[in-house]
Amino acid sequence: MTPQLQTILALVVVAAAAFWLVRRALAKRKHPGCGSDCACPTSDLKAKLKS
Repeated sequence: MTPQLQTILALVVVAAAAFWLVRRALAKRKHPGCGSDCACPTSDLKAKLKS
């Protein structure tokens, strides 16, 4: 494998990782609150606790 090809492949991997991280950060910003496995009670449980 040539050094030029290794450089290109490394840049592609870094760009893909950066894109994935930015996409996740923006998705969390659009939908704040409980994500998965945050130990927050569900809305059904919240309704039971209020009554």
